Amino acid sequence: AFSSCSNMESDAQKACELIAETAELMPEVIQLGLKSSFGDEESKKESRKKLNKVKSKMESMALELAIINKKYDEEEFQAYLSDNCETVKNLKEMGEAPLSDSLENN
Repeated sequence: AFSSCSNMESDAQKACELIAETAELMPEVIQLGLKSSFGDEESKKESRKKLNKVKSKMESMALELAIINKKYDEEEFQAYLSDNCETVKNLKEMGEAPLSDSLENN
């Protein structure tokens, strides 16, 4: 059996990957959001379709992240991520809101 520490380690690794992937998708979401608002109908429709795909992918990643988060004490897990996940460190430096908040609001 794994100790809770190694479980947390592998879950944190997975969470870190999900957070990084979500962060990478943000510019695309913004870009598609703009494209779906401006331009001719055909390109707006195409952009909306892509945007919905990306958003649903992000929602499923946020759900996966929430499931991982629920296994642990939130503060403890956030602290572990802050220490061990490059993306979380970078987001914190940029002054982002706590990750769970920013992911739930998308």
